[in-house]
Amino acid sequence: MKVHLVSLGCPKNQVDAELMLGALVRAGARAVDHPGTADCLVVNTCAFIERAKTESIDAILELAEWKAKQPGRRLVVTGCLSQRYGAELLGELPEIDAILGTGELDRVVDVVRGLDRRREWVTGAPPGYVYNADAPRVRLGRVPYAYVKIAEGCDMGCTFCAIPLMRGRHRSRPVADVVTEVEGLARAGVAEAVLVSQDTLAYGKDLPAPGRPDFGDLLLALGETAVPWLRYHYLHPAHLHDRLIAKLARARALPYLDMPIQHADDGVLRAMRRGVTRRRMAEIVAALRDAMPEATLRTTVLVGFPGETEAAFDTLLDFLEETRFDRVGVFTYSAEEGTPAAGMPDAVPTDVAAERARLVEETQDRLVWPRQQALLGAVQDVLVDGPSQDPAFPWEGRTAAQAPEIDGVVYLRDPDRALRPGRRLPVRIVEVNGYDLVGEPATRS
Repeated sequence: MKVHLVSLGCPKNQVDAELMLGALVRAGARAVDHPGTADCLVVNTCAFIERAKTESIDAILELAEWKAKQPGRRLVVTGCLSQRYGAELLGELPEIDAILGTGELDRVVDVVRGLDRRREWVTGAPPGYVYNADAPRVRLGRVPYAYVKIAEGCDMGCTFCAIPLMRGRHRSRPVADVVTEVEGLARAGVAEAVLVSQDTLAYGKDLPAPGRPDFGDLLLALGETAVPWLRYHYLHPAHLHDRLIAKLARARALPYLDMPIQHADDGVLRAMRRGVTRRRMAEIVAALRDAMPEATLRTTVLVGFPGETEAAFDTLLDFLEETRFDRVGVFTYSAEEGTPAAGMPDAVPTDVAAERARLVEETQDRLVWPRQQALLGAVQDVLVDGPSQDPAFPWEGRTAAQAPEIDGVVYLRDPDRALRPGRRLPVRIVEVNGYDLVGEPATRS
C-alpha cells in the first residue's frame, strides 16, 4: 500500500506523524510524496485555535478531492481535531473512512489495514499513549534537526487552552528512553535534537520516586550524548526556580530559552490561571540572564483575552520594554469550546485584538533592531539546514539563536563551497534583513 501523509500544526504533531508513518512503513507500506499516487491518504490535524481547525478541515477536503479521483482510495483523519470532534467529522464528512485520536496512534496500522471493511474508529477516551525509543519513525523533510517529545499532555489547566482535552494528563518518558532516542538520532546523522512537550518543565513529576528526575536532570543526561546541538522549548515560568536554573546553566545545551509568558498583567494572568505574577516573571528573567548571560530569550504572548483592558495591555507592553526579550511571538485570543475562558465576560473585539497584536510586533521590532544590527561583521557558528528557499542564495542555515521554523534563517553566499545539510561552519554576517541574516563562510581570527 502507498500512503501519502499530511501533517499540520506544531512540532509535537509532527513527531506523531513521523511515528505513524514509521509504523506503516515497518508494516510494509510505502510513503509517497503526491496524493495522486497513494492508495491511502492520511491527514494529521491540529485544533489548537480556530485558524488551525479551519486549516485542518481545508486539508481534509482537499485530500477528499484526491480520494474521489480513484475508486478504492481511502482517507484517514488523525490528530487533535479527530480527538475532539471525531464523531462529528464522520457524521458530516462522509468522505472520511476512519478516524484516529491522539491516544490511539499506535493502532494506525490496524486502522489502515481495516479500511477494506470500512472500519471506522472513533476515540473519545482520555489519551494515554506515550511513544518510546523503539517505535519506528520516518522523519519528514530533509533537514538536519529532529523533534523529540519528552512528555505528553498537560495538567496546568490554563483557562484559554484546550490541549488537556486533546492530549490528556501529563505523562513523562523515562530519562533512559529519551537518551536512547537522542543517541539513535545522532547515529543517524541528526545534528540538532529539539526537545518539546506541552509542559516541558513538568517533566518527571509523574515518574517513580525516590530519585524522581526533573527536566534539568534529563538535560544533563542528554548532554552526554553525541548529538552536536541540543535545544529545548516551552518553559512554563511557574515551574522555574533557582535549582532548576542552575542545572539549565550547567547543561550542554544551546544557550536558547523559550519561556511563553502569555501576559504580564496580574489580573489577566489570574484569569488565565497561569500560576505566576508579573513580579515573579521579572525575577525569573533576571535570574536566567544572570546564570546564562549569552542566552537568547524567546517568549510568546496572548492578546485579546476576555477582560484585557487597555490598561492591562499597556502593562504587557511595559513588561516587554523592561525585559527586552530577543524573540517575541504573539497570538490573538481564540475562544475554544470546552475551556473556562470561552464563557468569560468582557470579550475583546476582534479588530481590537488584532491591533494589539500589531502593536506588540511593532514594539518588539523596535526593541530588537539595535541588537540585530550589532550582528553585522560578527562571526557566528551556523548549522546548514539545506538548499535555500530563496533563489538568491544557494544554502540557508541557522545560528544557535535561531530555532527551526520560527526565528528566521541565515542565507549563505559562496555557492562554490562544498556545503551539505548538517554541516556546521563559521559564518561572517554581512547583511541584516529583519530577523533573517545573510552570511559568508569565514575563518575565525
